[in-house]
Order: sequence, then C-alpha cells, then structure tokens
Amino acid sequence: MKPQINGVVLWQGASLIDGAPIVVIATGIAGKSKNAKTGNMVQTWIMRSDIAPHLAVKSGQDVSVCGDCNLRPSHYKARGKKRPCYVKTFQAPNWVYRSFHRGIYPTVSPDEGRRLLAGKKLRLGSYGNPSAAPIEMWREVSADCSGHTGYVHNWRTAPHAWSELVMASVETVLEGVEARKLGYRLFRVRDGNDALQPREISCPASKEAGFKTTCASCVACGGNSAKAKVDIAIMAH
Repeated sequence: MKPQINGVVLWQGASLIDGAPIVVIATGIAGKSKNAKTGNMVQTWIMRSDIAPHLAVKSGQDVSVCGDCNLRPSHYKARGKKRPCYVKTFQAPNWVYRSFHRGIYPTVSPDEGRRLLAGKKLRLGSYGNPSAAPIEMWREVSADCSGHTGYVHNWRTAPHAWSELVMASVETVLEGVEARKLGYRLFRVRDGNDALQPREISCPASKEAGFKTTCASCVACGGNSAKAKVDIAIMAH
C-alpha cells in the first residue's frame, strides 16, 4: 500500500440495517482534516453505493445508513423536531460519492486497512451509522489506531457489542437512561434549557466548553473502550 493514497474503500456490501447496497470509504489518510472541531482524524463515510447521498436524503433511502435517526430530514418535521441532521449531504458526502464512482478509491482488505490506519485517529461515521457495516471490519481496521470516536443512533437494535466502540447518540434524558441500561456510554444532544445530568460533561470540543480541545486530542467518544468513563453532552447545533 502506497503511503500517498488518501482514500480507500474499507467495505462494500449489503446494509445491516435494510439490506440495500452501501459502501464504507475512509478519506484523509495521507492528508490533514480541515475540520476545526474534529481535528486531524481520518474520516469515514457510510453511504448508499447506488444513489448520491443528497438524493437518498430526499427519497428516504438514507434509512440504509441512518436507520431510525430522528434527525433524518424526512422525519424531523413529522416528529416535531426543530432541526434536521447537521450533515450537508450535497457537500463532502456527495464529493466522496462522486469520487467513489470515478474509481479513485482502491478497495482494501480489513488487514490492509488496519496497517494503513495504524497510529492515526479514526472517526467512525463522519456520515452514516457505522453499525450499517459489520462490527468485525471496524474492530480490525481500528485495532492499531491511536484513538477513535463514533456514534450510533440505532443503539436499540444494533448488537450490544457496538457499545465497545461507539457512543449511543441520544436526544433526551429518558433515552439516555434506556441506552445506559443497554451498556452504552452516551453522547446527548441537549437544548439551551436542558441541564447537564449526573455523569455528563460538556463536549470539550464544543462552543459552550470554549473549544478547549479537538476530537482528535480528546477521543473520549470511543465507547466503553475509551479511557473516559463519563457521558458527553453537546448543545444542539
């Protein structure tokens, strides 16, 4: 594997959420991320392989990678939510999708991915639920990383083993109670009048915490395998 390769296909197959064709792509391997919040992390994109992400969002086919997330644009108004998902699918995800269809990303085995990502910080799911792809693949490619972060919205239905690698993404205190009973640490999105709960701290990389650090330096959101044991909360943005 040549070190100048900046993006690869880590996995391609049927979504574990609904069986539709999806692909997992890692980018930023040789370069540096320009994301000020996350810092220098390898980004991974879980998306439909047969339809552009911004179109999948409009048609509802994003369910293959987003599952039952309340913030899916097709759901948030119907469920009384004030905001949709913050990911602008017509920007970075669409660029990655188009690059994938131009054939610029070589496909690597999990073992090759592990060697390629060794010593790097990895973000499981810059877009999409990592649980749409096999946990065995994620375990392998992240095994020699120097840290990782990740979140799942479908924590109710995903295998419990995901609690090792990622946080349960929740929006209410009651959801947090439910996710903790399933063994997860939490990443909770809260509103302005919603106080921090016991065990919770404000995300150190957030505006409300004064941008004390980046996700790459913190890596507290690594599920039960992280050194951090507290839950993380962030104001809606």
